[in-house]
Amino acid sequence: MFYSEILADFVVNLDLKTIPDEVKQRAKELILDTLGTALAASNEECVLNALKAFKAMPSSDEQAQIWGKDENLSVIYAAMNNAIAAHALDFDDTHTEAILHASAILAPLCLSYGFSVCKSGERVLKAFIAGWEVAARIGIASKGTFHKRGFHTTAICGVFGAAVASGVLLELNKTQMINALGFAGSFASGVNEFLSNGSNSKVLHIANALKNGIFIAHFAKANLNAPLSIFEGRDNVFRAFGIEEECDKNELDKGLNEIWQILQVSIKPYPSCHFAHGFIDCALALREDGLKNEDIQSIECFVDEVPISFICDPISAKYEPKTAYEAKFSMPFLMALAFEDGFLNLSSYQNLKRKNVLEFAKKITYKKHKSSGFPKYFPGHLKAYLKNGKIITKDIFINKGNFDNPLSLDELEFKFLNNAKQAIDEKRARALILKITSLETQKEFQI
Repeated sequence: MFYSEILADFVVNLDLKTIPDEVKQRAKELILDTLGTALAASNEECVLNALKAFKAMPSSDEQAQIWGKDENLSVIYAAMNNAIAAHALDFDDTHTEAILHASAILAPLCLSYGFSVCKSGERVLKAFIAGWEVAARIGIASKGTFHKRGFHTTAICGVFGAAVASGVLLELNKTQMINALGFAGSFASGVNEFLSNGSNSKVLHIANALKNGIFIAHFAKANLNAPLSIFEGRDNVFRAFGIEEECDKNELDKGLNEIWQILQVSIKPYPSCHFAHGFIDCALALREDGLKNEDIQSIECFVDEVPISFICDPISAKYEPKTAYEAKFSMPFLMALAFEDGFLNLSSYQNLKRKNVLEFAKKITYKKHKSSGFPKYFPGHLKAYLKNGKIITKDIFINKGNFDNPLSLDELEFKFLNNAKQAIDEKRARALILKITSLETQKEFQI
């Protein structure tokens, strides 16, 4: 059998009643976290500009809510705008081994679009879980090579997850789901050049994957056919976007119905590129040792190959990011913020010209280093050279928020409420917690 047939069989036969309770619970936690990050970003410039663009486009009569706003848009446009908000702050979750931000795509798709095509919270929850399982397995199988080729893994894998989730919502049969997976390879796109200037391309990748997934599911529902061999053929997705000889396609169906990838998703404690989180933890650990800026001569960080292109290179530009978005992809700047303040939150980026932060950032250099834990974990390893001649080593093997070092339920709720209050009052925020907690019983969704 082709992998598309195996995955389609898994999806169409997925029964919410037999999915383990811990999987359903984790799905709700990820949806809630994504909703909170989207609300926190509802007034970000890129989100407001996207809303302006969507309002100028032709639209259908069906309407859905813009999260954090008292206005509606055409369902697909509303879902796309909510997805942009979900990813705008780089505070959304990550499947670290797959290097994938699927919830930013799937939560808006399932809540905004999903309840417009079905009035079943059960089907919405199943769609979210199924989309994550397929998207994550493609990311894991790629072994980081999509990024090595310059493609954004979330943009490539995300369209497969969106197509599967949309297919569940539309109740595709097995043949139609196979076609949906086949089409997804042709709809996948998104390059990492946004890193050159902290531009908005990255958030548009999220919206594009969501939109393409919906279109794909409708094309498949109408019985258009697609290649069976999207994962194996001459021009398969791993050859087109990755380095095929480094990929492991066995990961596509490894432990289906037994190993649940949604349980391997990490929730961010810091609003920044996830690759930097282990180093932020290291900086906080140096501060906890009682060290001051003036005590440290230099810091040498040991960074894996893929993160280097995101958070370290070119290092001269990383020392003085020009925008808050660029700052979120600067390892030395993020470490300096955490070391100086003892925390990293949404308010941390309000002043990019702080003298003490810039001075500390310029003490930080890096070396390429292969970590045994990456990409399952986003570790941090460094040596701090003190002015008194001492050398201090910090090794964070499992970054905070990783599924093996998770945030507590209280920490998750604290993060959600702090994010949500950027757009709505606490009473409405707490009501949302109850809605997501009881998602299976819901017939509609409103903020």
